Amino acid sequence: MDFNLIIGGPQGGGIETAGMLAVRALAIHGLEVFANREYHSNIKGKHSYSHIRASYERIRSIKYPVDFVGALDVETIATHYKDLRPGGILIHDAALLDKPITKLPPMEKERLERLKAELERDNIGTTVKELDEWLERKGKVILPFPFSEIIAEKTKLASPMIERAMNTAMTTALLRGAGMPIDTIFEAIDSLFMEKADARELNRAVANAVSDGFDELSKTKGSVTKGMFEKGPSRGKRMLVAGNDAVAIGKLIGGLRLQTYYPITPAADESFVIEQHSSLFGPEGEIVGSPIVIQAEDEISAICMAIGGALTGVRAATCTSGPGFSLMVEGIGWAGINEVPVVITYYQRGGPSTGLPTRHSQSDLLFAITSGHGEFQRIVLASGSHQEALEDSLKCMNFAEKYQVPVIHLLDKGIANCVTTISPPSLGRIDRGKRIVKGAWEYSRFAFGEDPVSPRAFLGEELMWYTGDEHDESGHISEDPENRRRMYDKRMSKSEKILKEVPDGDKAVLFGDGDFEDLLVTWGVTTGAAVDALPELQATGSKIAVLQVRMIEPFPVDLVSNYLSKARSAIGLEANYMGQLAELIGWKTGLKIKNRILKYTGRLITQDEVVNAYMRVKGGEERVILTGGE
Repeated sequence: MDFNLIIGGPQGGGIETAGMLAVRALAIHGLEVFANREYHSNIKGKHSYSHIRASYERIRSIKYPVDFVGALDVETIATHYKDLRPGGILIHDAALLDKPITKLPPMEKERLERLKAELERDNIGTTVKELDEWLERKGKVILPFPFSEIIAEKTKLASPMIERAMNTAMTTALLRGAGMPIDTIFEAIDSLFMEKADARELNRAVANAVSDGFDELSKTKGSVTKGMFEKGPSRGKRMLVAGNDAVAIGKLIGGLRLQTYYPITPAADESFVIEQHSSLFGPEGEIVGSPIVIQAEDEISAICMAIGGALTGVRAATCTSGPGFSLMVEGIGWAGINEVPVVITYYQRGGPSTGLPTRHSQSDLLFAITSGHGEFQRIVLASGSHQEALEDSLKCMNFAEKYQVPVIHLLDKGIANCVTTISPPSLGRIDRGKRIVKGAWEYSRFAFGEDPVSPRAFLGEELMWYTGDEHDESGHISEDPENRRRMYDKRMSKSEKILKEVPDGDKAVLFGDGDFEDLLVTWGVTTGAAVDALPELQATGSKIAVLQVRMIEPFPVDLVSNYLSKARSAIGLEANYMGQLAELIGWKTGLKIKNRILKYTGRLITQDEVVNAYMRVKGGEERVILTGGE
């Protein structure tokens, strides 16, 4: 079973709530879910939608075409009518039937011109009713539903209250149309509005009225409900999280004590989640402390505050996106020369400059590993799923303290804002790294030794010096060339130690049979689309596997080279223009990845795009550019 739906409407019209209601209902029904929300970077009015996928099996991506489209406005119909599969169902308010579909002020000019050309080319007409009739001739099912009339009749609610709950009405129609029982929808409403009794009762009443209306429609128009899915098997406890939630949970489990940030999309939500948890509990339920969350005046302050916290001995982190990370670079360099264990959670979005603030991208990989002048060791770890994002948050804090380096936890908007089901985390082991024995008379913060990681004391425990200049073992400024060479070697040689000690599973992961001929090489959230596509690709007779690269710096040359040397053909799959991971692999290993599948529209790479693009590569195309999604 593979169920896909889109619910859309004007930004500010409750689309996020509608999507979360659908996701919760599907998860309560025993299904695995993956949901992507697309929205403009304005406050209100422009088109916003949630693309939700559910299955009995684990899923990590979205795909087209979809089974249902629920449209709260005309623009949603005009934008997504081509996304319906044959036999797919479009539900919209019957009041929209006479509305024009070529007069949409919120729609961007370029998109409106393309729409007009498409309508003219297919001789569709210019009203919703004419488009409905064309879709029906193409084998789609159209359900113009009189939402306001039915809700008013059955609940006696006034128009303003009905408008407030129209998102719930549409979600109920979609789920009932797919055969979900109303009791499951009620349970999802109760969960979503747990602390808002009035909203809970309003939305329950609206959902019940819409459900009754569907039952009546079935009697007059034949069976409407499709019975697309039965209740899934019991899966035990699961969590429904966005990527921001997952990272916040991982940091809290990992002992985070100081989080700094400046609000920026899509990173800020992580700090909001941490702010909601004022107490941290130990294994026996005792309160062991609380995280401090500080909204700084800018990203420069945020990184410097986090560095200061780390020097005092607390586990410290900050979070940001591309423009903010650009401002943090000098501070990260200071952390590099002073071997400060600080974590920077870096959510990529569309750049350059402000770029596409609310859209997806994987275009900051090379920036993350080279940011800052001079050379200093850092760790860059890229998560490819929500489960990894949670677990990697703890690992990043462990790596930072164990190796005394700044650690960049590299994610993308696709992970940050997508919502999915994951297993509850276990309490991982916290590694505070090499510590100095208190009371040492001759303490040198940057002491030379066989191990490039010097024993660390926290501020106030021993006498120590920190400076942005090159320094000697004690921290005093030194420009002596021999000291410079030794100190530089000390910092940079941590790379060998990291690669030797970090498990291979944290460096790269192979999905599929090891006896492969073709190898899809990818990273980040795009891994999910590749892995979901793998069975379909293998069913064509191709001997193919997927390689997810996780550790970007220091780069696991031997491990990645070993996988690539086994492949007859390697194909890079990334959400950027250049193919930055492929370029990095060529730089580090000398092995060129000639074939590349790339997307830089700001939308996620989907499972169906991976399948189609792979076939195009097999047909001889070297560079396939993907453009799907609105």
